[in-house]
Amino acid sequence: MAADASGEPSTSLVVLHVAEKPSVALAIATALSGGQRFRSVDGALPTHEFTARLPLGNAAPSLRRHRVTSVRGHVFALDFAPGPLDSWDADPEGCFAAPTLKSPCSAGVVGHLSAVARGAAELVLWLDADAEGESIAFEVAHVCEPHLSSRKSVLRARF
Repeated sequence: MAADASGEPSTSLVVLHVAEKPSVALAIATALSGGQRFRSVDGALPTHEFTARLPLGNAAPSLRRHRVTSVRGHVFALDFAPGPLDSWDADPEGCFAAPTLKSPCSAGVVGHLSAVARGAAELVLWLDADAEGESIAFEVAHVCEPHLSSRKSVLRARF
């Protein structure tokens, strides 16, 4: 890793951490920052920023800038397209082949994730390890990945 003018390693690499709700994001930032003060920015959702030397995946600990934010549950809603499934007497078997529509639950959350992901090298997903958390993790990755730097990697936190 390149050094800056002070001889310290460059902190130009940014790690984006995304939790399932704002209170968990704050707890993660507090724990990972090692008790140091961090900067919090209010937007669609709070984002906490700090610099720390932490291991990621199989890599040795290195000094990086960290952004910790969250979503508020699902990022997208999935519904059936308008049509014959609109009534209660629709054939249940038709549900398996019916077209669906995916739409953002909140344009503000999608915009927030896109903005905080811009230029980050790593994305760490801190979502619950249940079926719903896994679904939300894929939704977050879907929004964030196009905005990550060319060195991108997506990691799943286990806790």
